[in-house]
Amino acid sequence: MEVLLGLLTIEPMSGYDLGLTIRGSVGHFWNESYGQIYPNLKKMAGDGFVTAKTERQKGKPDRRIYSITKKGRERLTEWLAVPPQAEIPRNELLLKLFFGEQVPAEILIGYVERTAEESRTLLELLERGVREEIDKNRHYPGAPYWRMAAHFGQMEMKAHLRWAEKTLAELNKIARKQRKSSETRQEKRHAGR
Repeated sequence: MEVLLGLLTIEPMSGYDLGLTIRGSVGHFWNESYGQIYPNLKKMAGDGFVTAKTERQKGKPDRRIYSITKKGRERLTEWLAVPPQAEIPRNELLLKLFFGEQVPAEILIGYVERTAEESRTLLELLERGVREEIDKNRHYPGAPYWRMAAHFGQMEMKAHLRWAEKTLAELNKIARKQRKSSETRQEKRHAGR
């Protein structure tokens, strides 16, 4: 709910626009699906945190445009004043890597390579977002804060890439040892025939 209130401080938006804005701004660290956005907007309207008006469009369905109310701004301010709660991360890749001895290293190499590619893609999106959106909208009072959040994402993705490079080097060493060990066993079996 708070992410929607926060985004509505920038400008009034439809639920669809909010979803696009989330993906293009805070999506690297906060996700809301349309299945969460629309029920939350309805609840926030019922609680008086937002108002909604219908905007007519030619040749398209009408849009519901939501605006934050004074009560909504107060709710957002209250939420911002509460220290963030530490979250226990869940990372399936790291869990699988922890138990990696149970599978051939090639399987894990594929996982780490995919993670590196995803991090590289996200880093490019964040860097483009800073260039195209934040820099373009630097006149907004929130722009310095947007830049801080984007910078965290950039730094995090760079760290993921460095980790992936080191992990892949180690996994490749393990894979070579596994292949050599497998070849040695096969040679012994053939020699015993």
